Amino acid sequence: MTEIKVNPSRLRRKDEHIDLSLRQKPGLADFSDIHFVHNCLPEENLDRVTLETTLMGMTLRSPLFINAVTGGTARACRINAALAETARECGLPMALGSQMAALEDPRARATFEIVRRVNPGGLIWANLGAYATPEMARQAVRMVGASAVQIHLNVPQELVMGEGDCRFHGRLDRIRKVLEHIQVPVIVKEVGFGIAREQALLLMAAGVSAIDVGGRGGTNFVSIENRRAGAKISPCLLDWGIPTAISLIESLDATGGKIPVIAAGGMGSSLNIAKALALGAEAVGIAGLPVYLLLKRGRQALIREIRKIEHELRLIMLMTGAANLDALRRKPLVITGITAEWLERRGIDYGAYARRGSGGNDITGRMPPSR
Repeated sequence: MTEIKVNPSRLRRKDEHIDLSLRQKPGLADFSDIHFVHNCLPEENLDRVTLETTLMGMTLRSPLFINAVTGGTARACRINAALAETARECGLPMALGSQMAALEDPRARATFEIVRRVNPGGLIWANLGAYATPEMARQAVRMVGASAVQIHLNVPQELVMGEGDCRFHGRLDRIRKVLEHIQVPVIVKEVGFGIAREQALLLMAAGVSAIDVGGRGGTNFVSIENRRAGAKISPCLLDWGIPTAISLIESLDATGGKIPVIAAGGMGSSLNIAKALALGAEAVGIAGLPVYLLLKRGRQALIREIRKIEHELRLIMLMTGAANLDALRRKPLVITGITAEWLERRGIDYGAYARRGSGGNDITGRMPPSR
């Protein structure tokens, strides 16, 4: 492989992120406050239960996708190649890590282009930060023949990161400019801190194709950057962010089904994934779990885990009486605890979820307007 020479600080950071993420314990995405209502008369057969869905005009055999991970270094190239093989074998879309390294130095392009070489017919999503110009976005898309591009938001990470760019003024305008000049769908995503209702409304008004809530509960980049910096911030700030379950409900409430909302952040179990889909997520991104399994147990273990999750999703769907994801989004959910208290204080009618299927109420699987 050609030697990759990019900004040394950026390269070190990419590999340090991987090492430190492997040492993290799973966070709390707060799906424990979301409860399914068991259906003892499902009137369905397991062989009729399907995970097929559509997202932004793309047909998917499963609602899962491998979310943005890494790129730019020789190690990242190997990881991306293995993840691309996994995505190809499992029939999942795959999002790249930030391609800024490849825009800075073309010699890093190979660490991203490998994904397309390994998976020539797959759905691949490009990725850049909210600093991106339209030309940057076009280059990132062309680099891998992407069918969509993610624009990531990571304010807390940038603030803690020694090399961080703390100039955030005008980023929404930059996103608007990308939307005006690019031909593929644009997904705006958080990287572990969540998207609140107010910002979801702004993004929808700007014209984004989808929102990936990227909530708290998965990889914690504030904690990672704090360790890289030598623990310079107080422990009370390490868990900053909106839990994934709450961020998902807030974003669904804001968008009202007008654009897709994607769940990500701590989505490591079939039960959490099923709850996110039942709440109304149209797809679920997994990132930390694939990297951990790939590096600790190997690619075949990762493939087995993905297939296990998909099998268990179908079991959960059958136990609610849902033969497909649209039906799952019409099944009742009971929301309790801190999540219920949060939603009540925020004026979101979480009780509508519990009333699904009881007649005379919302049956679309999307949140009705706030009270």
